[in-house]
Amino acid sequence: MKHSTREILSCQHVGFAVDAPGGRLVILDDITLSLNAGETMAIVGASGSGKTTLLGLLAGLELPSSGHIRLADADLGALDEDQRATLRRRQVGFVFQSFHLLPSLTALENVMLALEIAGFDRVRDRAVEALTQVGLEHRMAHYPRQMSGGEQQRVAIARAFAGNPDILFADEPTGNLDRRTGQSIADLLFELNRDHGTALILVTHDLELARRCGHIEEIVDGRLLESPVESERA
Repeated sequence: MKHSTREILSCQHVGFAVDAPGGRLVILDDITLSLNAGETMAIVGASGSGKTTLLGLLAGLELPSSGHIRLADADLGALDEDQRATLRRRQVGFVFQSFHLLPSLTALENVMLALEIAGFDRVRDRAVEALTQVGLEHRMAHYPRQMSGGEQQRVAIARAFAGNPDILFADEPTGNLDRRTGQSIADLLFELNRDHGTALILVTHDLELARRCGHIEEIVDGRLLESPVESERA
């Protein structure tokens, strides 16, 4: 368990803009938020509001045009691309709407490969434990094409949690699933959040899912609302 008051993520006055044919396009403007270890946050907003861009910045996949982001005690702006990649491999997990499993590898091999790339030891034991935690101990030798969408997402979640990361970023993790399966996947994410103490940030358009998080941040036209949607935990 890693629950504590330690700040795991801090985003201060962050902006992101790109050059476009019509001039400078501002995608995010003056974003400030923070999250402690073990806490949960949902980022909600309409399509095109900038929420997925914000997720990429918070995870260090891109650098902001202005402002500062600290992730797991590291100033992302002070790290080069390789250093940010190393930080993500060791301390960050990802779950996406598309499962991003390698079709030629079994469930076990998909999880093991991620651990090997990140430089962990005991990769087989870790992978078996992670797949067992998500209820797939009977599916380890199966390939993605032999699994349902919900089972594939469970493999992706096992892969994300296998290295026991400090923080997990999930981008529309239930978006490709039917309602019942999506509910099961959401339950699993919050269960693993509690069991591992891993901070969880969800990008979602599903307000019911968002309200299960301890914090909700709503983006409109690239800015955070001062009075966002209320959490059920508030």
